[in-house]
Amino acid sequence: MLETEGVVVRLGADGAYVETTRASSCGTCSSQKSCGTSSMSQLLGSKTMSFLVMNPIGAAVGERVVIGLEEPALLKSSLIGYVLPLMLLMAGALGGSQLAPAGAAQDLYPVIGAAVGLGLGIAALKWVAWKTRGQKQFHPVILRRVFSYNIVKLAED
Repeated sequence: MLETEGVVVRLGADGAYVETTRASSCGTCSSQKSCGTSSMSQLLGSKTMSFLVMNPIGAAVGERVVIGLEEPALLKSSLIGYVLPLMLLMAGALGGSQLAPAGAAQDLYPVIGAAVGLGLGIAALKWVAWKTRGQKQFHPVILRRVFSYNIVKLAED
């Protein structure tokens, strides 16, 4: 399961809205001083994003929590999100090149076919998102609360 920490910013009817900070993996890389990606991530800074997540533990606003998503769900979503539009784009380009008559505008048909294929790919993504919106496997969930050391220390005393 993939996990990250966040803060509950508000509660909704379908769950809790958790704000996370997007972080790059540059902090663990040995070549971060000479890398352009590290420089870009420092330039752009960290950005916060808010997600609607399931809240089975009843976390309240302001609590730090750990949210998680199953790896198979992320893999399926990534494959559908990247491969489906790309396949339809290439199929459109191939179809356009097959339909192109011999002549001066022969290169225009694959470009138009690719654009139509990409449009169909985006429409297919919207349809897949609509069909899978109720499936819990694709929704992140709050796994546990994050307690600071001070709170735990006070509880022990």
